[in-house]
Amino acid sequence: MSEPILIVEDDNTIRVTVGNFLARQGFHIEVAENGQQALTLLKVKTFELVLLDLHLPDMHGLDILAKIKESDDQPLVVIMTAYPEVRTAVAALKAGAYDYINKPFDLEDLQELIRRAMETQRLRREVAWRRAQSDTCVIEGLIGTSEPFKNMLEMTAKIATAGKVPVLIRGESGTGKEGIAQAIHCRSPRADGPWITLNCSALPEGLMESEVFGHERGAFTDAKQMKRGLLELADGGTLFLDEIGDLSLALQPKLLRVLETQTFRRVGGQKEIRVDVRFVSATHRDLPGMVQRGQFREDLYYRLNVGAIDIPALRERQQDIMPLARHFLEKTAPVVGTTCSGIDPVVAPLLEMYRWPGNIRELRNVMERAAILAMGQTVTARHLPREIVGAGAAFVSPPVAVHGTAAAPIRSLAAVEEDHIRQVLQQCGGNKTQAAELLGISRLTLRNKIKEDF
Repeated sequence: MSEPILIVEDDNTIRVTVGNFLARQGFHIEVAENGQQALTLLKVKTFELVLLDLHLPDMHGLDILAKIKESDDQPLVVIMTAYPEVRTAVAALKAGAYDYINKPFDLEDLQELIRRAMETQRLRREVAWRRAQSDTCVIEGLIGTSEPFKNMLEMTAKIATAGKVPVLIRGESGTGKEGIAQAIHCRSPRADGPWITLNCSALPEGLMESEVFGHERGAFTDAKQMKRGLLELADGGTLFLDEIGDLSLALQPKLLRVLETQTFRRVGGQKEIRVDVRFVSATHRDLPGMVQRGQFREDLYYRLNVGAIDIPALRERQQDIMPLARHFLEKTAPVVGTTCSGIDPVVAPLLEMYRWPGNIRELRNVMERAAILAMGQTVTARHLPREIVGAGAAFVSPPVAVHGTAAAPIRSLAAVEEDHIRQVLQQCGGNKTQAAELLGISRLTLRNKIKEDF
């Protein structure tokens, strides 16, 4: 952490105290005692954040703010003001300041405010990168020529340009739902806006509402500062809700209201906040079945499902498997410090006959492993996991199975998936969190699969 921060404050005690505190946090600190010094520093140096006092000896803080907003490289500005000047601080927010903090303030409150400001800057840089890439946006996994894949891409292209229409992406785990969501954002009129993601199964219910809607200061015990939620951060862009089927019943009506009105209230707040957000959701679960069982609101399901995209499983895209395998191998080889010598022709039928319960994510992991084992040589059958060689042995000529793997009968997808999960759990010593990470699924999804299959 070495982000540069400029402190513009004429009070020496505040300037030194805040500067020393932030320096201990790892920030690079510059200080200015008046407006002219601040403007001089802003011309010759780049800052991520400016802590700006409103009343300076030579000029008003709002005048400095205006100069900052005119510059090409715009740092975020946090106004430091005494409580009676709240109206002026609000005027500063309207003029483009990021936030304000009342004097005297707690240094821990200031630290939290700066943390949020730096996260906003990170999102700004991501948006700038996406803007630069918007004409040639390539999402990993969007490779293939099979009919199911081409039909899905055609639907994606149509939906991407459809304004604020909510989108529901359905597909098995590992099929690349987030990649399709990113493609929708990247090819939409919102490509220049924020791209914000939330995994609905990753946060406990008690934290989810504050994360999505934000909270006001004092809304609960640890709410020392107002916090903007993901909805505000996504204003003008796209909010991607992954694993939407895991959203709690308590939050579902609140999300429905935002979908219908584009307004919400922070936790503990009374003010209605209006945003312009497109919602893209994804799930591997059977939402209609959950609706019938009372586990998901019917009205929310229909609201999310205005634009529906079904991603085919990898086993339904057999002709795309080898192009994807080559792509992952070529991408991985330089990372692990090897060259890419290609794939032995004998490998193709093995990969194409395997059922791929983990879909594209599993194929990527297999090719990364193969690149490491091959160490610059051609990838052969001996570099593949046993389950892939065993599953394909019944479909290839005998010479391919000479590596000690007997021909195996055709097995169901559920049986292959169950065996794979058992192997990973055994490898992780029964640690479900670690196993879920290796499988590329959430711990909740793993727990559900164990209940269903074991």
